[in-house]
Amino acid sequence: MAAYLEKVRTRAYTITDADVEALAAAGCSEDEIFEQTVAVAIGEGLRRLDAGRAAAR
Repeated sequence: MAAYLEKVRTRAYTITDADVEALAAAGCSEDEIFEQTVAVAIGEGLRRLDAGRAAAR
């Protein structure tokens, strides 16, 4: 899942159904995939917001 989450952090626009299907095939539940995806996406969004605010100061 680490490679997938890194992809979410850096290139979320490239995530495909195949990425999610590979996680499911590896034994991850839909809930786990969803929760991890949302947590990483929110964390990265907040990090970028903070960086933008810092740059605007």
